[in-house]
Amino acid sequence: MADAFEGDDGSPPLILTKKKKIPAEGHGGAWKIAYADFVTAMMAFFLLLWLLNATTEEQMYGISQYFAPTSVAEDETAVGEALKGLALAVDGAMRSASARPSVSVAVPTYGEEAKGKEAGVERKSEEEVHTNEAKAQQQQEEIELLNKAKEQLRQSIEELPDYKEIQDSLVIEMTPEGLLIQVLDQQKKPMFGPNSAKLTSNSRRLLALVGSIIATLPNKVSITGHTERNGFSKSHDFTNWELSGMRAIQTRQWLINAGLPAARVVEVEGRADTELLDPRNPESPRNRRISILLEIPKGDSSQGTDEAGK
Repeated sequence: MADAFEGDDGSPPLILTKKKKIPAEGHGGAWKIAYADFVTAMMAFFLLLWLLNATTEEQMYGISQYFAPTSVAEDETAVGEALKGLALAVDGAMRSASARPSVSVAVPTYGEEAKGKEAGVERKSEEEVHTNEAKAQQQQEEIELLNKAKEQLRQSIEELPDYKEIQDSLVIEMTPEGLLIQVLDQQKKPMFGPNSAKLTSNSRRLLALVGSIIATLPNKVSITGHTERNGFSKSHDFTNWELSGMRAIQTRQWLINAGLPAARVVEVEGRADTELLDPRNPESPRNRRISILLEIPKGDSSQGTDEAGK
């Protein structure tokens, strides 16, 4: 007998299965609100970081003082009836152990004090700028006067016939200290007597020309005597040191006679053979010379060197 669940041909029966779909429960937009709050908080955080980076320490201190909490005190009275009973708390907002100690004040004056200090610094800076500009202008004028004196000396030596034969004995150059004029001995044209401080006619002519020109300038004058390295010693107490000093003294007197005010000469000294003009030939007559320096104020400088008649 055939099974009731089998077909006529003996195949298994076809079974149909139906699934019932249950719709999901509805949900709200709460996550959107939470996300918006998060984004807003992050924006505020980065804005705070930017403000802290752009604010100086003094500004932050002023802000902390402004927002410092106040406490009501019955026995403490601030300045003025309007603030009676109120006193600034000791510990304000944004304070730390490394911050400056707070000062109790009735009315915040940080902004006014800062403005006053800034104005004072600005006025002081302007005064310093004007002073420096005036000094620089004065220094430049002095350097120009020295350059004119150098050119005048050079032209006088080149143009006057009486000085052509001794023009190599006068060397003029600009140095950082001022205008340096040197009167040198030549092989056959000495400026001083042998081992003597006596001026020759050639040196007197040169010094007269130099004195007449530098007498018109306001600069201070230093005179230094130099000798060659020859081992000279007239006696145990008269060596090249004494000889160079006496020649410098004679030069000073001759310049004064030529019109240079005595008060302008601030230094007269002898340096013997310690500063040779020609170190390779220490016995050269060119090392036997007188240096006349027209000084310029400390901190000034001038450029270039030149020799008269070269």
